[in-house]
Amino acid sequence: MSFSRQYPFNQGFTLIELIIAIVIMGILSFGTVQFMLNTSDAYDQTARRDQLASAGRVAIEKMSREIRNALPNSARVASNCIEFVPVLGGSSYISIPTQTASSSLSSFVSVPFSSGSIPSIIGRAAVYPLNVADIYQLTAPSVISPQISTASSALVSSSTAVSVAWASPHQFLTESPTKRWFMVDTPTSFCLVAGNLYRYHGGSYGFEATQPTSDSTLPISVATGRTLLATQVSSEGAPFTVVAATLQRNAMVQIDLSFTELGEGIRINHEVQLRNVP
Repeated sequence: MSFSRQYPFNQGFTLIELIIAIVIMGILSFGTVQFMLNTSDAYDQTARRDQLASAGRVAIEKMSREIRNALPNSARVASNCIEFVPVLGGSSYISIPTQTASSSLSSFVSVPFSSGSIPSIIGRAAVYPLNVADIYQLTAPSVISPQISTASSALVSSSTAVSVAWASPHQFLTESPTKRWFMVDTPTSFCLVAGNLYRYHGGSYGFEATQPTSDSTLPISVATGRTLLATQVSSEGAPFTVVAATLQRNAMVQIDLSFTELGEGIRINHEVQLRNVP
């Protein structure tokens, strides 16, 4: 009698089964990779939109803070620019020259500056600014005086009435019903030029009867007086609009700007109420 050892029959994968497995693994791998790519793209788009929104908010907030403190009725718009006269401080006066020219006005004890500190440059006195055309015309009689020459310390720390003086005689157009006067700086402009949002202030840029709207019309040193706020900016309509005051509310400035980058865009429509009144 003879014995023989029986081995189990060894079976492997057929070629068809192997191809099917490779195809299934490829589909799963492609889906996984595509999911990861989509997630990464979505993250990049979200981060880009957030960066755009942040840049837009910073630019809008900077403009809003300055425009909000503008001299009443000084905001004017031409082309893609808004121009206004910043207020440094204000107080009530005792008397101002309206009948004949004088080199000073008499003010109450102090001038509370909006910045909380004495400005490095003392500005001009403005009384009862009702019309935008009168504000930018400095030939006496006018709304705005020549440069104030009184020491800044006297304007803040005096315990008695202050004589606010300027270099040459000046005559104001009319009295203010509330006997209020403002100390103002030279004008400031925000302009949308060739996709760039600029701030203009300083240099030789001052009060101009015709509103300047670009580098070529602004008598300003670009190196010292122009600041870039944002790039790749556009507007579907008017970037700046001034809405006149009514009996129910102060004047307003509407800002409508779009910020774009790499195909992504965000539009910001913002309103700024001008706090100061004549």
